[in-house]
Amino acid sequence: MQNIHTNSNLQETKKHGGPDFPLEFYIDDTRKFYNNDINWHWHKEFEIICVSEGTVTCQVEQKTYTLHSGEGIFINSGMLHHFTAENYGVMPNIVFSPTFLAPNESLIYKKYILPLENAMLPCVIFKQQTWQKHILDLCGQLFLNLASPERQELLIHNLLSEIWLIMTEHLSPEQLTPRSSVLPSHSERMIPIMLEYIQTHYAAPISLTDIAAAANISPNTALRYFRENIGISPVEYLIQYRISIVCKILRESSDKIASVSVRVGYDNVSYFCRIFKKLVGKSPSQYRTERNHPLIFPANFPEILPGTSLAPIFIAFVNIPHLTGQYSLILFRSDIVPDFPCKCSRSCPELLRFLRNLGLRCVG
Repeated sequence: MQNIHTNSNLQETKKHGGPDFPLEFYIDDTRKFYNNDINWHWHKEFEIICVSEGTVTCQVEQKTYTLHSGEGIFINSGMLHHFTAENYGVMPNIVFSPTFLAPNESLIYKKYILPLENAMLPCVIFKQQTWQKHILDLCGQLFLNLASPERQELLIHNLLSEIWLIMTEHLSPEQLTPRSSVLPSHSERMIPIMLEYIQTHYAAPISLTDIAAAANISPNTALRYFRENIGISPVEYLIQYRISIVCKILRESSDKIASVSVRVGYDNVSYFCRIFKKLVGKSPSQYRTERNHPLIFPANFPEILPGTSLAPIFIAFVNIPHLTGQYSLILFRSDIVPDFPCKCSRSCPELLRFLRNLGLRCVG
């Protein structure tokens, strides 16, 4: 079985091409990888992939795309990505250095290549439509030439340059917004992957080992990353996430407590009730009866932000020094959530100071 070899930071260790021709052509078949899964990795080079057979699920950073036969994707430099297929997928692809197109001290590099290389944009999808179809046709010509034993290097360079020109001409200024000069750390890359796994599989009997395996790291590393970035362990986050789901169910339904317990992964109802009371401060039945209490989770925070379709991505229960009762801390992605009024901090300066100490802000 094949595997993408990476270092501890998930950077691919293989060198692609040589100094005189910094481009490598591959034909990846997911059937040659364990469980049809091409593991998480990243590299400084650009990558262009086309699906010639089957259907492939591609994850780039925190977004997921489905690519069918005849479709493709450009993956930007430094972007973490991984591929999987339910049945199989065959993907001709090239991995190439930015300097393949032009030397990095040249005007062409600085004007046409560097803006995309430094952009926040993780990838560009190519479908069979408009200018994207033109790029896919050029990719077909490019791959045929690369697969030929008598490849023409100048033609390869010209084809790739044309692909680059068409692609960049159709990118908006917003897509070319420069990314931070400091790339996310390994832990910052892995945390969203583990959070997504927990939020998808919370009803199953998952363990620390399962959560770590989702990010292809060891359980000890997963534990350390969670404590460094979130302040709690993965299992503690799992428990808190389950209880947040329970609170929603209790507010919106009359389902029996035993049924709710099983729905979130607890077969032992007595154990579930103990966990719930420890976190929320009262039993599930009491919570359902007194669910309008202003200070007990979930307080008065909306399930969906007004005027949007956005829901919380993280909910934690916190005990705040010098305050009685337990508060809920709800985090939203700051880059996509508009400011919305929050009355809690205005009426509670201790809570406001607590949030500031965490490096958070309460808007409104």
